[in-house]
Amino acid sequence: MTHTQAWRQFRAGMVAADAVAIFLTYVLADMLRCHLWMQTDWPELVPIGAGEYLSSVRIHMKVLALLPIGWPVILGFLGWYEPRWRPLGWLARTTVAGTAVLALLMAGLALLFERELYPRAQIGFVAALLPATTLMVRGITGLAGRWIGSRHRRHVLIVGTSREAVRLRRLLRTVALGRPTVAGHLRGPWETDPARIETGAIIGDLDRLGPILDDQVIDEVIFSAPLEQLSVVLPYVRQCEEVGVTAHVQAESMACHSLPEMVDFHGVPLLTYSPARHSPELLSIKRVLDVVVGVIGICLTAPIMLICAIAIKVTTPGPLLFRQCRSGLNGRPFMMCKFRTMEPDAEARQSDVEHLNESDGPTFKIPKDPRMTWIGKILRKWSLDELPQLFNVLQGDMSIVGPRPPIPSEVKEYDRWQRRRLSMRPGLTCLWQIKGRHELGFDEWMQLDLFYIDHWSLKLDFLIMCRTVTTVLAGTGA
Repeated sequence: MTHTQAWRQFRAGMVAADAVAIFLTYVLADMLRCHLWMQTDWPELVPIGAGEYLSSVRIHMKVLALLPIGWPVILGFLGWYEPRWRPLGWLARTTVAGTAVLALLMAGLALLFERELYPRAQIGFVAALLPATTLMVRGITGLAGRWIGSRHRRHVLIVGTSREAVRLRRLLRTVALGRPTVAGHLRGPWETDPARIETGAIIGDLDRLGPILDDQVIDEVIFSAPLEQLSVVLPYVRQCEEVGVTAHVQAESMACHSLPEMVDFHGVPLLTYSPARHSPELLSIKRVLDVVVGVIGICLTAPIMLICAIAIKVTTPGPLLFRQCRSGLNGRPFMMCKFRTMEPDAEARQSDVEHLNESDGPTFKIPKDPRMTWIGKILRKWSLDELPQLFNVLQGDMSIVGPRPPIPSEVKEYDRWQRRRLSMRPGLTCLWQIKGRHELGFDEWMQLDLFYIDHWSLKLDFLIMCRTVTTVLAGTGA
């Protein structure tokens, strides 16, 4: 059994322990609420009519049945079950953040199932106790993990002497389920430059792998070699297979910067290179949040959109909306909608104002466009012309946060590295919107979009949305 497999089993035990912990914490919180808050016996009897009482246990059952599932899921999204050692400060912050999310979940379940009968103080007592009980359980499971790791310590041999090999050795010291013993490093035939050797713990060349496997206790061998040397490494991987030792090959490549991932495609192993490795689960949550925020946004801004529509119709002739083909995810064309802010013949007159273009790239940007109507200037100042794009969000062509959708003709003039900004669904707002917009050069704009793609997270989306609100209210979103 490899360390990864052992961690999977141990992680299942951690999940079970956290599920039991939330169950017992909930029961303890209810007991304390009855004795300290209500000054009554436990379980509490709740009056439901003339001379009729209902046990609080029945009131809590529906909420309590879902918490042992919800609590480990919340902790899992926060990185609680990753196979690495975590400092106490991180554990404390994570439990507090998870408890806040769980409190909102409990409130929602209470409103859904019981509403009037559910005791509100129960949420407060659970929120007060849960961080302490979760940290206590984590301490117990941590001690158990160290004990298990000490009794079944893994012996690891690393092939490679480069900086990446040394980094692997340091990472082995941070694993949560016992610290493996590193037998040493073997020098690979691809490592011919003595200046690139980063470790002194070298016990020989790769040719000594066979005798070491025969004479020493070795559980796993990690080949820290670039994928270009796979043909050199494979015969030694077979040596490990012959004696029943697990072999790992580092997946980094000197030819590609993307990190590959082994994918099982209907039984066919594929080595997949993704430009940005985003969790499918988190992307699904992002899409759900897009729909929720889009529906709420349309409901809240419907009066504003109605006023904008009337203002456009009354003040200028022509259509109400401006529709334009834009490039979406990986270049998919879609029709983007916005309130019309220019004269009806603006596109036909573009050649007359091309000399006013202030963009240093393939985009066409004129901050004070003479084709703009006076009502259009007001709409753009407060970004009200973008509101119809909420319907694009609901259709799935756009997201709330993401790189702004370009025009297909602009995409044709992109450099190859700039096309990667199309690898994520375009959005209503992005880093470029809140970092200066027209004051930034085209390359800076592209770099901000790529930074967003490479560092995307739900937290980053939330921060961008908050900054967008302040930017729009300040009137600098145009």
